[in-house]
Amino acid sequence: MKRLIQGKAFIARSERDYYNINKPIILVARNTHPDIVIAIKKIKAIVTEVDNRLCHAAIISREYGIPLLMGVENATKNFKTGDEVMVDFNSKTICKIK
Repeated sequence: MKRLIQGKAFIARSERDYYNINKPIILVARNTHPDIVIAIKKIKAIVTEVDNRLCHAAIISREYGIPLLMGVENATKNFKTGDEVMVDFNSKTICKIK
């Protein structure tokens, strides 16, 4: 698994938002929803606020081999769609890049 992933953030606040993913992104959400499968090939990494090994995002991550960073407080508030971000899985952080 890659330990650093860079890309554009996409904030998903509801299951309908997955239908708007049309290019490779880093998904930032409270948690994921089954509708995520329509965009699964365009997701480089998932960042969630929920931290639970049995949550939907954890299952999707394992099944599709998508890197997942869980338990990021206020991720959907601190980032916006289009932000260039770097996810560091070693330090378990996500930060904006200029």
